[in-house]
Amino acid sequence: MTSPRDPETVTGVRLEMLSSLGFGELQHDSHVPFLSHLLGTRRVLVGWGAGHELCDAGLFHSVYGTEYFPTATEVGRSQVREVIGVRAEKLAWLWCTIKRDTIDPTNRTAVDRHTGTVITFEPGELGDIATLWAADTVEQLHRMSPAERQFAHGLAAVLHLASLPARQAVEEALLASTEIPTGHDDDPLSPGITRSDIL
Repeated sequence: MTSPRDPETVTGVRLEMLSSLGFGELQHDSHVPFLSHLLGTRRVLVGWGAGHELCDAGLFHSVYGTEYFPTATEVGRSQVREVIGVRAEKLAWLWCTIKRDTIDPTNRTAVDRHTGTVITFEPGELGDIATLWAADTVEQLHRMSPAERQFAHGLAAVLHLASLPARQAVEEALLASTEIPTGHDDDPLSPGITRSDIL
């Protein structure tokens, strides 16, 4: 059996499920095949030393559709749990379900984009969601024009909860970007980075 932490070992049932849902044929907004973006997000998380559950959540982070990507094919949560496990599925479901700009780090809540109800994060989940958001951003930021970076709006509000490698990678990605988008100027993220650095 291969290690779930190895970014090159995403084979078998995980790839089969994503392919059966059409991710192998879809084009991602960041100008690559969607499956390439999913694998790349997982690879970023593996590189940061994230646990296998968060890495698999990264691989499946669009499985139920997101506020920026509606899916054409639905899949049941129990089916996804069977493939990636309970915690990885819960993180993927949270990512797909929440309205990102409603994340409240103080109260550990966000709004369900389907129902409008408030979701409360369990301990550890919000930090993982912040790290996943950072990985999703870092994986595609270099391919996106400033006008295409709406997906990163709000990351600044939660980045301090992400892992240290995630925070550092976001800062490096922004410094490497030739056109830094502008936005809100309050709430510092970490040394050398502000809200205006991420939409």
